[in-house]
Amino acid sequence: MKPNLLFLVIDSLRQDKCTGKQKSSVTPNLDKFIQNGTFFNQTISPASITVPSLSSIFTGLYPYECTILDNDLFNMIPNTRTFIHDLSDSGYITSAIIPEALSHTNIVKIFSDVEFFNSFSTLYDGIGERIVNKIKAYSQKMPWFLYAHLEDLHGNAMFNLTDNTKQITNFSGKNQYEKMLSAVDAWLGKILENLNCNNTITIITSDHGSTSADFTNEMLAFNLKNDELRQSNPGIIYKLGHGIFTSLPELLSPIRKRAANIYTKDKNEKIKKRLVPRLDEIDKLNPTLYQRRLLKKSVTYPNDCYDENFRPALIFSGHKIPKNKIVNTQISSIDIFPTILEIIGIIPKITTCGRSFTPLFFNKSFEEIAVLLDSASNTTESEYSDVIGIRTPKFKYFRNRKNPKNDLYLYDLEHDPLELSNISEQNPDIIEKLEHELLQINPTGNFEFKKTHELSDDETEKAKKILRKLGYIND
Repeated sequence: MKPNLLFLVIDSLRQDKCTGKQKSSVTPNLDKFIQNGTFFNQTISPASITVPSLSSIFTGLYPYECTILDNDLFNMIPNTRTFIHDLSDSGYITSAIIPEALSHTNIVKIFSDVEFFNSFSTLYDGIGERIVNKIKAYSQKMPWFLYAHLEDLHGNAMFNLTDNTKQITNFSGKNQYEKMLSAVDAWLGKILENLNCNNTITIITSDHGSTSADFTNEMLAFNLKNDELRQSNPGIIYKLGHGIFTSLPELLSPIRKRAANIYTKDKNEKIKKRLVPRLDEIDKLNPTLYQRRLLKKSVTYPNDCYDENFRPALIFSGHKIPKNKIVNTQISSIDIFPTILEIIGIIPKITTCGRSFTPLFFNKSFEEIAVLLDSASNTTESEYSDVIGIRTPKFKYFRNRKNPKNDLYLYDLEHDPLELSNISEQNPDIIEKLEHELLQINPTGNFEFKKTHELSDDETEKAKKILRKLGYIND
């Protein structure tokens, strides 16, 4: 009998916040998961935002191969074959408990059973109980796969402080992120209590890393002020105009879209004018070079390829998984499902860029290769930055998505782990070599996202409203 599979995605959970010197949260249950399983501390995400990253994880393809821009929102390409389909074909019940922020995506269509929850809810607002109840309901059924996606750590980890979470006793940590991780831990224990670890493999991971994981209280306050400045009240003129334009017949939809684009551009310009002076405020916080980068990002939202957003946690635990094992080899998140399928004896029916890292569980030979990094910038964000890159265990290289001669960045990860010193100008030979490796992944050199308009205007606006509040988009 094949084992059950619990795939738990804790949005924005960084690997260096699970173990090591930087960890200040109190997480006895997460610690137990790690002690009873295998922890990978060099996992690299293919993208720094959720939909491109999840699309890559479920397909084993890189973002530019499996993701499109649908009305300027990222979406998985329709009718894409995924590893979830392979599990279903092999007799698995496939279900998901996920935030409404994903409801507009094609990701939801790959599961046989999907439950949504308010994107601002935490484990303490009923999500934990729903996960436990689902596991209990499946206790007499074999085999099952459950994907649960938690938002408790996402963004500033502030919107999650509801009346329920304010009653938490274990709220320890040096910043808001680590306090919320301590709070998440109690529910991880409850989930663990309801799992039969003899016939279940639990995978705890994340879609990407986090910038706010390293915020001090002062930096958090600075970021919250920036979020406040991004809020836009459309005013009565816009509301009247919106009512008129939305009532126009479908024949005149190009006029409606043109008017919407004019309004959006005007709104973005106003927001920029409010935010630009905030760059001058950064010096008042007396930041380190690393903190300066994080603070600048909180103002302008440049999408880049720095490690703080590309180092998700990854833990395998349970059925036949080696215990108390730490793996230092660099792998990619797109390798997760090829590994799961090999462990449970299913041959994938899809062509994938990912590969199984099963040998690492048993100290066998496994070639460490370069991993693609994608800033995954939509049209608005690309005004600030739009880069593609590659990471080896020694070097990080990224550059402009369209022009390999522009926006060059190279970092020596062994001697400069925080990526503070750009050494691209001094090392053209290394740049040339890494550019060659990048083109080995995609010989065409075209890393641009295809565009479509399958989502209706109403669906797009509803999705953008949620994503804007979550901090995923700022248009």
